[in-house]
Amino acid sequence: MSIRRYLVLILLSIITLMTFFAAIQGYKASMEQATSLFDEQLVLVGKTLLATSATYPDQATENRLSAVTVVPSNHIAYQVFRNNTLLLRTDNAPEQLITELPAGFIDLNFIGQRWRVYIETLPDEPTQINQLKVLIAQPLEQRFSLAEQVILSAVTPIILIIPVIALFIFMAIRQGLKPLTVLRRELSEKKINDLSQLTSETSTKELQPVIQTLNLLFERLSAAFSRERYFASDAAHELRTPLSVLKINVHNLQMTQSEKLDATGQASLMQLGQSVDRMAHVVDQILTLNRTNPDQLTMTVTKLELQVLLQQVISDLYPEIMKHQHDISLESQATTIYANEFALLTLVKNLIGNACKYTPNGGQILVRTVVDDHSFTLTVEDSGPGIDSSEYQRVFDRFYRVGGDGHQSTVVGCGLGLAIVQHIVKLHHATITLAKSMQLNGLSVSVTFPQKTQAVDLYLNQCEKEREDNR
Repeated sequence: MSIRRYLVLILLSIITLMTFFAAIQGYKASMEQATSLFDEQLVLVGKTLLATSATYPDQATENRLSAVTVVPSNHIAYQVFRNNTLLLRTDNAPEQLITELPAGFIDLNFIGQRWRVYIETLPDEPTQINQLKVLIAQPLEQRFSLAEQVILSAVTPIILIIPVIALFIFMAIRQGLKPLTVLRRELSEKKINDLSQLTSETSTKELQPVIQTLNLLFERLSAAFSRERYFASDAAHELRTPLSVLKINVHNLQMTQSEKLDATGQASLMQLGQSVDRMAHVVDQILTLNRTNPDQLTMTVTKLELQVLLQQVISDLYPEIMKHQHDISLESQATTIYANEFALLTLVKNLIGNACKYTPNGGQILVRTVVDDHSFTLTVEDSGPGIDSSEYQRVFDRFYRVGGDGHQSTVVGCGLGLAIVQHIVKLHHATITLAKSMQLNGLSVSVTFPQKTQAVDLYLNQCEKEREDNR
């Protein structure tokens, strides 16, 4: 969940809960106030009826008319008794005495409702036989309804304003998080090998340490990558010269001194030559691995014909293929690919070269391309021993060989070929799959390139830039 959404939801939840809590408290307070006001109203009506009945003790009709005009009978019910004799009552009041309570408030049920009843007697006649008693009742449901209307009138505007509050909160949070958005955009626009300092300037105190820390991290990463790149490259270059001299000397010894050596000396000289060849191969592979690293290779895209490129690689490797008497087949059609030429050549050479190395003499190699609307797949299959499925992930590790140094083949290898291939696959946003060849029973390596990749856009941008430069 994003910070923006989290803050908006949290603030709205708090506002909603507080509004609900305030509504509950307001409801309780309103009920208390309404009860007090309604009780005062009952007291006022009771005293009015009592006073009117006491003024006209012998004129029942006049008393009844005076009492009825006090308040509408649909809001209250009342009774007036003298010496337990009913003098007056409303239509919604029973003829029997509602309660025997001498004076005060009480809640009672009659005629199917809950009522709040107030009893009033003449103060100067509490114990006399000629006693006047007034009972006034009001429905509790009416009180609750009026209290709820008051609450709704107070809370409804707040509820209706919550969406507007949410909008203002969202706008305020978005504005407050704008520096983060700018920083995210600048980071996302950085190229894969761009470790330059961030240029975002912000007055937000919380982000300034973050930007400073990121700049320090980029500086340290840049220095570390530079050291790694130059170390691997320089070390490989420095090793090439003594290896070349050593290889020449070994060759001269084999040509001039091999006849003078015994069998043990000749075997040692041959082993020395093989070791020199292997070391030279390792140095070349380290240089290639360093050049094809996605974090360090400058992606220069070229429009290539894949079929022509495959034919070129097979032609370059044909002497080795003929040496082992391999039967190689190419099943391909004209396919245009946008890729880095050096990287793609290296990938194809490694795949076909590995198939040639590990396929027994007289074996078969199949190079095939399959094209559809969304992708094209390059597959190299062989009739060699293949690789166990449990090793499929390990073979992409640097310097890992199936079987270790005691590999069953006698070919020179260092375990960097498929690691280089994986670098190139990542560089072109492709996928690589290892499986058993259903046709040749050896290893099948498939590399699938998407038809629409960033390489296409990069190539078009390069062409546009060249046209602008030529103008």
